[in-house]
Amino acid sequence: MFGGFKPAPCEECGMDAVPHRIEKFSLEIDSAFDPFFRPIDGMMRRLTPLVDGLVDRVGPPLASVFFAVGLAVKVAEPDEHFSETAQVMWAEAQERGIEMYEVRPLGIPCRIFVAKYKGKAFAFEGLPRLARKQKSLQWVDDKAEVKKRFEKAGFPVPRGGSAATEAEALQIFETLQKPVITKPQEGSGGRHTSVHIMNEQELRQGYRNAKMIAPKVVVEEEMTGPVFRATLIDGRLVAVLQRDPPQVTGDGRSTLRELVAEENFNPLRRGPVFADIQIDSAAAKRELARQRLTPESVPAKGQKVQFHFKVNWGVGGTSHDVTDETHPDNQKLFEDVGAYLGEDIVGLDFIITDISKSWRQEKRCGIIECNSLPLIGNHHFPYKGPVRNVAAAVWEMVFPELK
Repeated sequence: MFGGFKPAPCEECGMDAVPHRIEKFSLEIDSAFDPFFRPIDGMMRRLTPLVDGLVDRVGPPLASVFFAVGLAVKVAEPDEHFSETAQVMWAEAQERGIEMYEVRPLGIPCRIFVAKYKGKAFAFEGLPRLARKQKSLQWVDDKAEVKKRFEKAGFPVPRGGSAATEAEALQIFETLQKPVITKPQEGSGGRHTSVHIMNEQELRQGYRNAKMIAPKVVVEEEMTGPVFRATLIDGRLVAVLQRDPPQVTGDGRSTLRELVAEENFNPLRRGPVFADIQIDSAAAKRELARQRLTPESVPAKGQKVQFHFKVNWGVGGTSHDVTDETHPDNQKLFEDVGAYLGEDIVGLDFIITDISKSWRQEKRCGIIECNSLPLIGNHHFPYKGPVRNVAAAVWEMVFPELK
């Protein structure tokens, strides 16, 4: 990253740390020039499908030329640089007779791939998106813009707003039902997000934490329940995954330290997806203190104790498939949102106490985030429960003759 520069470890970023000043500066530049480039962006959005279609066609022969002259390396099998998403896409391609390989300019991994099937060939970045539906691609990753548009469309979202100053954040905070959360307006992975905010002092701390990597901060009501990732392919809901924070369940005899040690013996936590629970981290100490517990506490039988507010696997979070348990109203909500977004591939992050109950019956539930490049590998590597073959749905969208 940035010529070999590696950002310093940061607990608020998690395992996937970003350089704070560079991240914030980049977003500030984008924000400053956005009014000037918006008309150009509108024109480019109309041209993008045509340009992408051209890239699809010329990408494979151009890659062959680069291979021949030594300007690129062809990687035909997954290696340590492949993400889980790339791995499952390649495995499913191999299963279905699709040739897939990565193009690495000068040997540098950059998630550019070529797929070939029955005389058809095209290039793509990250995930294949031949439908070229890009109605919302310019704003779908902007949390504040998503909230504003979804509210207008009648979709459930947390109440709140976006603040450029601490004073604005306090004004928004005063209008909301507590607790609230703060998070960077743009970005993902739960970086620099603060939760359980009840008073002005905590709000100021949360605002400053998010401000470290973003020019604007979202202040919104905290939803109640687990985080669910709903993935839609070509407008159809194909999988719903419940993502849980690092936690253990008491047996009435063991201390939390003993329960964590036992949980960490799970071979799934040996990588590459799920990490150990860190009971002595600063975040774990804060979370335990909030629950009035210590590592030596003995929780009651059946009592759930969590060690981080984030659900990221890098901090010990887990997941399990709940597609079949999802209430029909929630399924319809997800597909209605997908139709509104007009994207061929999208991931929705949704919070609700019980996914088997209708969102219409829950008070503090809603869509908290959208992702235009969802990590579909998450559905292939659950901590518990069945695997959902999302990669198959992607390839069937791209090559309809596979159905």
